Amino acid sequence: MTRPTAALIAGLLITVTAALLLPVSSSWAGTGAVRPGSGYSIASNPLDDHNPQYTWNDSRTYVIAGCVPKNLPYPGLVGSVWTACNDLDYAKDKVVESPFVSCLEMFTDGVLHGLFIEEVNNRTWESFRFSCRELQADGTVGSRSEKSKFLFNYEKDGTLFETSAPMNRLVMGLHEVYNKLQLRESLLQVGLEHATAADIHENGSKGKDPASILVSPRVPDAFGLGGLVGSHDWQCPPGMIVTGAAIGHVPDKKEKHTRPVYLLLECRKLFHGD
Repeated sequence: MTRPTAALIAGLLITVTAALLLPVSSSWAGTGAVRPGSGYSIASNPLDDHNPQYTWNDSRTYVIAGCVPKNLPYPGLVGSVWTACNDLDYAKDKVVESPFVSCLEMFTDGVLHGLFIEEVNNRTWESFRFSCRELQADGTVGSRSEKSKFLFNYEKDGTLFETSAPMNRLVMGLHEVYNKLQLRESLLQVGLEHATAADIHENGSKGKDPASILVSPRVPDAFGLGGLVGSHDWQCPPGMIVTGAAIGHVPDKKEKHTRPVYLLLECRKLFHGD
């Protein structure tokens, strides 16, 4: 038998080393699913380049909370129903939709966790933005919080209100309080609906809503309306959580402030690696 030469041995070592350094392909890579044993994560499917906020598939969709515009790319989505409203785009005032921002722009597994509203007076806002945290493998959120850019920010000074979910729970919807007068005025107050990751995932696999839903403190202050208000709960489809948002609003003619009309909530599927 011929002994291997030093050059042949060196070549074999290089080949084996290179093979070890190559990425290993797997059936779950690029699917939005998680590797078994890795705990909780969210679907990372890319958005539609032409209309990112309206991307709609099994792992990513959206819910519109508030007064829904008549003309949507996909009417009849879960949680999105047309309601008579004096702020819709058939009225003399036109609804402007803000840029869409996703928490996945800030964190690998970014989830929406808080809202920040500067209110000038009843249902007139100066600014709106939200905060994101990173989903941890155990279903809680990380300690670091990042605020989105302002989805709108006007000149007239308002009072800052904020609300957020507990650190051990995930946002999966929006609780809205609206004014019953003048047809309907939406987003008078809002609170974040939240539940545990285990509850969202386990009930979601059965096509059911979580059983542990609670609502964060509602903001901004609502005053002087007595019993002339109603409420509505807008939730992501079962098994999904909120990971981003855009907002529809009607700016004042002098563009000093604006009236909120609806919140477009990005919903992504929650995974768990066993």
